[in-house]
Amino acid sequence: MHNTHLINLLNQKPYLLSQKDKTPLFAESMKEVTTLHYQNCRPYRTLCDKRGFHPQKWSELADLPYLPTSIFKDTLLLSVPEDKVFRTISSSATTTGRPSRIGLDQETSRRQSKCFNKVVLERLGNERRKFIVLDVPESIARTKEVSARSSTIRSLLFCASEALTCVEEIDGKLMLDEKKLEELLSQAAQEQEQVVIFGFTYILYAHAVRPLLISQKKYKMKGSKIIHIGGWKKLEDLKISPEELVSRCSEVFGVEGGDVVDFYGFTEQAGMIYPTCEAGQRHVPVWGEVIVRDQMSLKPLPPGKEGLLQFISPIQTSYPGHSVLTEDVGFIVGVDDCPCGRKGTAFKVIGRAQQAEVRGCGDIMAEKFA
Repeated sequence: MHNTHLINLLNQKPYLLSQKDKTPLFAESMKEVTTLHYQNCRPYRTLCDKRGFHPQKWSELADLPYLPTSIFKDTLLLSVPEDKVFRTISSSATTTGRPSRIGLDQETSRRQSKCFNKVVLERLGNERRKFIVLDVPESIARTKEVSARSSTIRSLLFCASEALTCVEEIDGKLMLDEKKLEELLSQAAQEQEQVVIFGFTYILYAHAVRPLLISQKKYKMKGSKIIHIGGWKKLEDLKISPEELVSRCSEVFGVEGGDVVDFYGFTEQAGMIYPTCEAGQRHVPVWGEVIVRDQMSLKPLPPGKEGLLQFISPIQTSYPGHSVLTEDVGFIVGVDDCPCGRKGTAFKVIGRAQQAEVRGCGDIMAEKFA
């Protein structure tokens, strides 16, 4: 696919363009990609036709038809021939028992990796570091069909000098090897090595941070990064807020609050990742946008108003995942005005909509931990 606007967009730094400078380039990219899906994915074309939508005749991003995340559970939607799909990513099975599935061709996979990597490096820095992964060894192994959980972990390892795991699976239950974790932390602190500790949110807190606090073990790991993703539902049950998690991670690992980074993303728009910045907000990169919609009317809402989060990006070309309405609730904080200095739309994720099914590898994985 020859999308010159998209190529120009991907050559930008993630958060450098102001909203005014970004908007025309982003809109042209979306028109080209929407036209591609309209021409090559029959179910998507049917949706557009029923809504009276033409891929070249729209003026506002909010006019773009969106697909709810639930639709990816019912069928493998493709805008490329099946023989061009070289990898299928499945989300963790939800309470319905139906995982989302997306098909990637080589071009989409490369593009997703490029975008993902640029955002990760912008947030973590360019230096390779040792990764301490709170998961099983199999989670970092390479296979053709991968779970969203393994895909998430493996996608981060491009910036790792080495990756070490400290979780075992025993009789179907996941068990943290506390002795190995403490040995790795002690070694890093003693050698003043700046490492990355990665874990799904609940696992990080319940099986690492909380036990270390109880045993009064603290480490001086200044400059290290603590990355976590997903699994907030179980933490809410423990009455732990995002701010409290940052504070307790800082206390245990001896890092600045800005070095505790919460990554947000979802399978249906793989490649798009939204880490918290030093001010605790999330930023949409230049190749993405977010719209907040009223949970009842589904009409767009202004900044500050809570609603369902719709994410838009032109990087998905093998399947029509370029405009997706999630079951996550959040609000737009502002545009071009975050204290961290990053440009574009800043937003916050609050949680899941009421009646939404439990989803996400973090929440599912929490259920498997002993």
